[in-house]
This record gives sequence, structure tokens and C-alpha cells, in this order.
Amino acid sequence: MRVALFSWESLHSINIGGLGVHVTELAAGLERRGHEIHVFTRRKQDQSHYDQIDGVHYHRVDHGISDNFVQSMDWMCQAMAHRFHEVTSMIGKFELVHAHDWLTGNVLKYISDGFGTPGILTMHSTEYGRDGNVFHDGFASWIRDTEYAACNHAKMIISISGFLAEEIQRIYGVHHSKIHVVPNGVAYHHFNGYLEPGPVKERYGIAPLDPTILAVGRMIAQKGMDLLVEAVPMVLGYFPSAKFIIAGEGPEKEGLINRANQLGVGHAIRFLGSLSRGEYSELMRSIDILALPSRNEPFGIVALEAWAAGKPVVATTAGGPREFVWHNVNGFLVDANPGGLAHGIGSLLADHDHCRALGRNGRVAVEDRFNWDTVASYTEGVYNAALC
Repeated sequence: MRVALFSWESLHSINIGGLGVHVTELAAGLERRGHEIHVFTRRKQDQSHYDQIDGVHYHRVDHGISDNFVQSMDWMCQAMAHRFHEVTSMIGKFELVHAHDWLTGNVLKYISDGFGTPGILTMHSTEYGRDGNVFHDGFASWIRDTEYAACNHAKMIISISGFLAEEIQRIYGVHHSKIHVVPNGVAYHHFNGYLEPGPVKERYGIAPLDPTILAVGRMIAQKGMDLLVEAVPMVLGYFPSAKFIIAGEGPEKEGLINRANQLGVGHAIRFLGSLSRGEYSELMRSIDILALPSRNEPFGIVALEAWAAGKPVVATTAGGPREFVWHNVNGFLVDANPGGLAHGIGSLLADHDHCRALGRNGRVAVEDRFNWDTVASYTEGVYNAALC
């Protein structure tokens, strides 16, 4: 079938985070299953407006920018809808349109209303969750309105976890029959091969034998990086040579750095910005444990990436990871507080052999259940149901 995917990011345009990885890998997986896939996304400066990559057609658009981010995203959706109409006039009708998150949610309004093409919406999170389980006013309220409208315009909704599906039902009143759970995947081959960890650790001022814990994500309340910082003194009490790497950007970063210094643990934490894919792969293969300290985690694709590198995960029970992290089998599940995180991290650091065994079990899980061909197959099933 001919399908249009809409996303504000991809690996072949402007890439911000996990959403870009998801859309790019899903598109390639669907193409491998014999579908004609077109991705409509934003254009980066000096990029062409069209490319065919891995068999997938990429259409990149320009759009107006406003001080109001919600307005900017609506203009982006209008530009995508306009380009979609142009492509349709050249090659013929699309069977389905598939938007990702609220950022492209208005595309469903502009296309489904005008063309009658069935619309699918994948929700990767909610504004409520991103705000740390709080209903804020202002921009947050406008974004929730956009999410609500997109959920109504979509014929079917894909949720990346059962946890998120329940949140969508509760907040937006969507009937459960309309929501299908399709988990994230990981391109595990990006993390293949043994890598000597010492030189990579030294790149960040960490001694080769220092136990190293990594956390990756936006510096916002949802991701709980402050909980991890508060846990560091407890871990250092038992493992004084342990080091923590927190990678990502966001509005809370400066406050986290200040808090680490107040606690007297600034020497044990490395705050990194965004990493290239190559740097990220090398770092993931060089650490000992991945920490996922979120207050609200719709899925936690970084956990799959850790498993792909053969590393165990310490994740909170606040979200999707509790559905696929098996406690003491491929990781540890803990309460979303500093004490819980410190206990989980300390338990794994105390038993190196068990720590490695959990990481190996995680690698088996991603190879069997969380590869992109499997995700594409599940998504295809939702597409077929939407066409009935």
C-alpha cells in the first residue's frame, strides 16, 4: 500500500531525538515489507526538498516560524499538507496517512477532512506526561487541545506502550477499541561488536576501571534526572569511584549542575550535551549500567539501546519500562525516587557477573521482540484494520 508518514524530525532531515529514529526505522521496515512509503518532514538548511533513501521517499518542507511554537507547528502541518496534495496529484492517491505525535497532529485535520483518507496517529507521549504529570496552563494547554483534536481525527491510534494507552484513554476520553499498542524497536546492529571501554571513558575524564552509569534524555521534570542526581551521594557512599554520565539538553540542565555541586558530587557526574550517533554507540558500549529515572516514561527506547549494547537497565516503574523490563532478569525495576535508584544501581554494581548476565538477557530480548521488522509487521496490522 502507499502510505504517507508525517513527522517533524527524521534521521534524514532535522533530527532531535527518539521520534526521528522511530519514524526513519519504521519507514525503512515498512518499505522492506513491500509498501510504498513517503515521509513528509522538515527541511534542514542546504538540504534538497526530495530524496529517496533506503527505498523510502523523503519530502522536506519549509514553513513559517512564530514566537508561538504551537503556531509554528500548525504552519508546518499546513506546508506538509500542501506538499502532500502536490505529490498526490503527481502519483495518485494514498491509502493511509500516518502522523506522529501532536507536532504533526493537525495534518490529519487538513488531509483526512479534505481527502477522506484514513488517518493513523502514533502517540509517543502526552503533554501531561512531558510536564511531569501536571496539567499546566498556557502553551501546555494549547498542546493538549491539539492532542485531543488529533485523537478525534484519527481513525486509529497507535500507542507505544500499554501505560501510555491508559493515559490517553484517561486524559482524552478515547475508547480503548481505537487504540493499538505497538512497542518501539531498536536497530541493534548499531551497537554490535566489542569496544575497549577504557579509551572511551578517558575521553570524558573517567578512569578505565571506574564503574560508570549512564542516563540519557531531555533535562525536563518528566525524565527525572534530578532524582538520579539526588541518588548519587548514596551510591558513592558504597562505591566511591563510581561515575555518572548524564547526556542531553533541556531547561533543567543548569539547575542539575548546581544541585550536583551543592551535594558535593559534581566531581562524579559528567554532564554532556547531545551526542552524535557514533559517539552515543561507543559510549553505550563502554558503560556498566543504564539508568532510566523517569517520573513518566511512555516507553524508554534508550533501554532497548542499552540492551542492544549488552548493558543492564535500572528503570523506574513509572511507565512503559515496567511492561518489558523483567526485574532481576534483564534489569532492575525500582520506585521513582532517589533511594530506589540508588538501591538498584548499587545492587548491580555489587555483583559484576550478575550485572553482565542481565545485559546479555537484554540483548536476546531486542533481537527477538524489539527489532524494527517486527514493529513494522505490527504497524502493518493496524493499517490493515484501519482499511476494513
